[in-house]
Amino acid sequence: MLLSVVVIVVIVAGAAVLLVQQRSNGQGTGPLPSGCVKPSGGFLIIASKLGYNDSVDHGVPAKPWPIINATEGQQVNITVCNADIQAHGFQVAYYFDSTIESIAPGQVIHVSFVADRIGVFQIYCSVFCSVHAFMQSGQLRVLS
Repeated sequence: MLLSVVVIVVIVAGAAVLLVQQRSNGQGTGPLPSGCVKPSGGFLIIASKLGYNDSVDHGVPAKPWPIINATEGQQVNITVCNADIQAHGFQVAYYFDSTIESIAPGQVIHVSFVADRIGVFQIYCSVFCSVHAFMQSGQLRVLS
C-alpha cells in the first residue's frame, strides 16, 4: 500500500515538474495549424501545452473546461487543433468515444454528431501527455 502511494506521488510530482518546465521555457505551443478555424455555428478546441483551450489556467480539474452547450437534436460541429509539440487525444463520452482519436502535432480534425441524448458528457484526452490531467474535465452539456 505504501509503495503504491509513493509511486502515485512520484508520478504526480513528475507531471507537475514537466508542466512547470514547459510553461516556463515557452516550448510546447506553436502557431495554429492550417485549417484551425471555428466552424460556422460550431466549436473550436485547441490542444496545447496549457490543455484544451488553456484549461490549465481555467482551474481544472476543480472547474470543468472547456464547456460546450448544445440543445437536444442539434448538429454539433467541433474542430480540434493540436498546437502542441506532442500528440493529444480527443473524446466525447457517449458521442465520440468508440475509438481512440490521436491528434498529431499540427493536425486538425473535424468531429460532427447529433446531440440526441440529454445530459452532461465528459470531454477528455485519451492519449497520455505531460498535461493529461488537465485535459479530462471538459463537458458537453446537452439541454432540452
